[in-house]
Amino acid sequence: MINRESIMVLIGAAIACIAQIIIAPNIAIFSAMPNFILAYVLVVAIVRPRPSVYVLAFVLGLVYDLIGYGPVGLMAFLLVLAAFATSRAFVVLNNDTLFMPITIFVVAAFAVELLYGVFMLGFGVAASPVEALVYRALPCALYDCVFGLIFYPIALRILAPAGLGTKVPSRKVSVHASSLPRTKVKKSSGKTRRR
Repeated sequence: MINRESIMVLIGAAIACIAQIIIAPNIAIFSAMPNFILAYVLVVAIVRPRPSVYVLAFVLGLVYDLIGYGPVGLMAFLLVLAAFATSRAFVVLNNDTLFMPITIFVVAAFAVELLYGVFMLGFGVAASPVEALVYRALPCALYDCVFGLIFYPIALRILAPAGLGTKVPSRKVSVHASSLPRTKVKKSSGKTRRR
């Protein structure tokens, strides 16, 4: 049975794919193009660290590869590794602050883009290490971080189960003095004793 969160994850994945196909090429700055799929997978891995994230990462990585941005299977491999590392790091390092999820996201985005640049260099797609790392990997990682910072609060609001990196407002219980048990005070020999 598919629950509400799973449907929302699938809708978000479809939106990320459409954004990658339609929006990303139109907002590219020089050779830096945002990777909406990477940002979405990392955000979902942080917000919902479950094994189903690995399947999502693999499928969206293949979609990214089949769109035509690189060798088939490379981004799928990197997204599965990043989803695993990100979800495990979040489970271990979560301290219910905004700092840890964002730090984990930034480190993972930079790692994926740098590894993608290194692999592209190894496959002969990039002409030089400077082109692969400085002109493509670093600007793309910064671009991914910007969109990840936009996706994270939205995903946290829509996808996060209660108690996982979120604080659910608790109902305040007021205690009136009339509801407390009464104690009798007995004076004896100058000392006060409670019974």
